[in-house]
Amino acid sequence: MKNKISVTKANNKLNFYLLSEGKRYYLFTQTFSKGVYQFFQNGRSESELHKYKLWHKNPRLDKTIEKIPLYTRYVLKEIAA
Repeated sequence: MKNKISVTKANNKLNFYLLSEGKRYYLFTQTFSKGVYQFFQNGRSESELHKYKLWHKNPRLDKTIEKIPLYTRYVLKEIAA
């Protein structure tokens, strides 16, 4: 099954989650940004993030996409152990 990244909005914060094998794992929280929220609002697969082509259009979104693989690898490593 493909891994998917989803986001929830609460109290001016965005909470990022990894959806893998039918389970949801917390990744990280960051301050709300409209552009980031709109991009992840309906969830994104990891392959979509690897194919992302709009670099330098929204610096906040760029930084978020850059750190997702780090957190994803960590979570997958922890649940495998």
